[in-house]
Amino acid sequence: MNLLLLDSTQTQLVVALAVDGVITVTKTCDEQRQHDQNVNRLISELGVKKFDAVAVVTGPGSWTGIRVGLAVAKAFAYAQQIPLVELRNQIDVNEAMRKLKAGETVSPFAIKPFYNGEFIVKK
Repeated sequence: MNLLLLDSTQTQLVVALAVDGVITVTKTCDEQRQHDQNVNRLISELGVKKFDAVAVVTGPGSWTGIRVGLAVAKAFAYAQQIPLVELRNQIDVNEAMRKLKAGETVSPFAIKPFYNGEFIVKK
């Protein structure tokens, strides 16, 4: 299983590929306030065209950074018709795999901005 992991909540953008529950490639970018311009490049540098699931960190963190990560994750999930998993605080491949196995995925349309950097996640 190819799992795309995204964390755009902090100043460093992190994109990772986990294969069968093990992170095999990690790409980072330290350009502040440039996540939107770098995320697609980093994903393409992973060298995978088809993912089986997407996991995205939803905060806490930068309001705009969170929105960038959510937009990309939701677009991948919708376009490739793959599961989307929400992670809290950091990239945690074990938590993502547990949620996938338990069916704790969310619809690409279920994560909505709420207030003060928080999001509503409907399952």
